[in-house]
Amino acid sequence: MKLTTRLTMFLAIACTSLVCAALAQAQDEPSECVELGALAFENWTKAEAGGTGSLPAGVENQDYIRCKACHGWDRRGTDGGYVRRSRRDSRPNAGAGDGDSTSRAIETGTVTADAILHAGTGRSYAEGTGSWVALDETHSAANKAAHANGYTLGNQHPDLSVDGPTQEQLDCLVEFLNYADGDPSVYFSAIDASQDPVLYTIVETADAAAGEAFVNDNCIGCHTAQWVLDYLAQDGKFSEFAHKARWGSPGVMSRSAIGNPTAQNVADMMLYLQGVGGTGFALNPGLTGTWWGGADRDGEGFLLEFGYSNEEALTLFASFYTFDNMGNQTWLVAQPTGGTLPESSTEVPVDFYQVTGPMWGDDFDPNDRTETAWGTGTFSFSSCTSGSVTLSPGEDAQGMGYTELTYALQRDDLLISGNACPTPASN
Repeated sequence: MKLTTRLTMFLAIACTSLVCAALAQAQDEPSECVELGALAFENWTKAEAGGTGSLPAGVENQDYIRCKACHGWDRRGTDGGYVRRSRRDSRPNAGAGDGDSTSRAIETGTVTADAILHAGTGRSYAEGTGSWVALDETHSAANKAAHANGYTLGNQHPDLSVDGPTQEQLDCLVEFLNYADGDPSVYFSAIDASQDPVLYTIVETADAAAGEAFVNDNCIGCHTAQWVLDYLAQDGKFSEFAHKARWGSPGVMSRSAIGNPTAQNVADMMLYLQGVGGTGFALNPGLTGTWWGGADRDGEGFLLEFGYSNEEALTLFASFYTFDNMGNQTWLVAQPTGGTLPESSTEVPVDFYQVTGPMWGDDFDPNDRTETAWGTGTFSFSSCTSGSVTLSPGEDAQGMGYTELTYALQRDDLLISGNACPTPASN
């Protein structure tokens, strides 16, 4: 079945959420209260979420009283999909760019009604966006102070104890935010907010084939395939997807309309969509380390160093310690074909060179060094601990007895760089 047919089905699953956990144990079906709480988390003023359908007096912009607006769809604030969400006159701040390092992350299992209400301690509805002042070109002290004050008010939790959620909504928000099978970790084993766009690693229990089937059975007809893929390619959108695909969206899409998905279904779908759209695991500095072919190829291996050239483009320097067909120790070095790595890729085409010339010790002279083209190769990685290599000697190297090789690679856990790598194995 063509991709367009398979994905055209992506319904108001315009859902883009994130979450971090392992679907190791089956959870009880969510109660009606949990489902209501999930909708209230998105927007408690909506009638479908148990609200009145209108904004409280004094509120001009609904974003300033929505839970997700500051905590993010994944409840991780700037530690998740909202890492780059700064304040504007049309929305509150999730913490980016204001100098306030207070975490907006919500810890599942610790939420109380008082923590949601902020009675007497939160900002009033009347304050809303009224304090917002944009930075002007003069950069005056008064302008900077007014701008900073706007950030401060925008970051303060609203006082929801007056004209806020109903008692039922409040009770269900508490139940939802403490529901273990709704935590971000049930969908994601890692959320790497240091990368732009945010890089999501789906839990290891996810099944892409099952995800494709669920999408085809429940989502066809509402969005084109390309729309869905373009949407998920944006920064932080898997966070929103995870929330909406699991719980629906008030006034837009109900859970029943998309087959009452479980956490497993959502993880399956996201793994499938990552594979189709290329938005999953990608080359990153965390791959730096020593790689080898296992016990069958003990005695040879690759020293790989991934890093940023001038802090911009990701590149690779590789060296390969091996043997020629006479049993002599041989070193090859490699760099990416073209100099830098393909963006958001899992493969690195490289050019290999054989280095000869300089002598040992006091006789060493760098001017004696020569680099002879050896051939080409490709490194491929599926995670920070597994990959493969293909080596293709050129005509001259073939004349010296070298032949084409392809085999799996694994990383030596005792010799790694210490750079974080966004895969399940690193968490």
